[in-house]
Amino acid sequence: MEWLPGFIVAAAIALAWWAAHRRAARNWQRALDDIAAGTTPEHLPHKKLLAPSLQRIAELVADRQNWREQITREQSNLRMILGSMEEGVMVVDAHHVVRQVNPSFLKLFDLKSDPCGQTVLRTLRAPEFEEIITSALATGEAKTSEVARGGTKSVQHFAVHAVPMHDDPQRQGVVTIFRDITRLKRLEEVRREFVANVSHELRTPLSIFHGYLENLLDDPAMPRKAQAEVFEILRKHSLRLNALLEDLLTLARLESRPETLQIEPLNVEELVRGFVADWKLSAARKKIEVEVEIESGLPKLPADAHRIEQVLNNLLENAVKYTEQGGRICIRAQRADECFELRIEDTGIGIPPTDLVHIFERFYRADKARTRELGGTGLGLSIVKHIAQLHGGSVVAESTYGKGTAIIVRLPWEPVSTREAEEAPAPSSRQ
Repeated sequence: MEWLPGFIVAAAIALAWWAAHRRAARNWQRALDDIAAGTTPEHLPHKKLLAPSLQRIAELVADRQNWREQITREQSNLRMILGSMEEGVMVVDAHHVVRQVNPSFLKLFDLKSDPCGQTVLRTLRAPEFEEIITSALATGEAKTSEVARGGTKSVQHFAVHAVPMHDDPQRQGVVTIFRDITRLKRLEEVRREFVANVSHELRTPLSIFHGYLENLLDDPAMPRKAQAEVFEILRKHSLRLNALLEDLLTLARLESRPETLQIEPLNVEELVRGFVADWKLSAARKKIEVEVEIESGLPKLPADAHRIEQVLNNLLENAVKYTEQGGRICIRAQRADECFELRIEDTGIGIPPTDLVHIFERFYRADKARTRELGGTGLGLSIVKHIAQLHGGSVVAESTYGKGTAIIVRLPWEPVSTREAEEAPAPSSRQ
């Protein structure tokens, strides 16, 4: 048993070593956890010796975590900014491969899936975009251009701004911003057409005025009968000029912001029958039969009386003007799909299908020669459309060429608010 004391000593030493080893392991584990958390370790073997190095490691880890958090915040901010932009954004690399896009880009080009990883040409299928990006990469300068995409009937116009990235020579690329300017292009076209049409409409009667006035000045002794004929021609064209200017002023007032409607309850039957009585004489001269059909029990219509009178006046004038001798006009007022419907049908000359979609455009005439002969300005139906829209309603046309035309105005039974009137869309010169 002489060996027993030595065994006990050895066991005690082993146990003490094992306990110290476990304690050191736990301390190192805590120290490493502290370092991973970016703080200086509190429980550390040989702390005085290792503290400076571990402090540096802890600072580096903390810096790395701060940078990671900052990068995460920046990425989140970037995604939020890109997601809130109305313009489409596309980032491509030096090989013209798409690396990033925002939601507006997908919506702008009607893309159903993420195009990242595809080439620009495959994504957009328009070489014009590819050329802009190629030029920006080749020159290292920002490029701006306008691109038209699509067919003649559904063309889209884009303003494209491509900016090359210079911050990292190893990661060259281009940030491209797309803005849809289709509506601006259409408005610009409308403005040009409007100016051209107004100039043309004014030039014709003014040229006639100028010519006949020169005749009167050059021949003061012109016979009385000839003078009377000249004055009658001048009177006719002065009325045409006056009608044109009145319609232009009406459109200008309707399109002004804000447009105030004087809403009041209108008795539809009294209003319609009163206007028919005013036009009966003109219809009788052409032996046109006028029928009125008013659905019984119609409630009062909340609308602007003056504006509705303009609608009736323009529609009845057109119906009488374009209906041949012995024809028929029918005015119907009724309920339709929970709204008030005014339908004016005639057995007139009708409108060709190619012209039907354009008749609410300013100055559009299906039969230009006949319309000018009858004294039309080409603005009446535009005014009707605008008034209907201001009331929260709509207007459509149906026609069979050579047999007749029907203009249908639909207005809501609920009164339109002033704010809704202000926000109603202005009539464009394109349907």
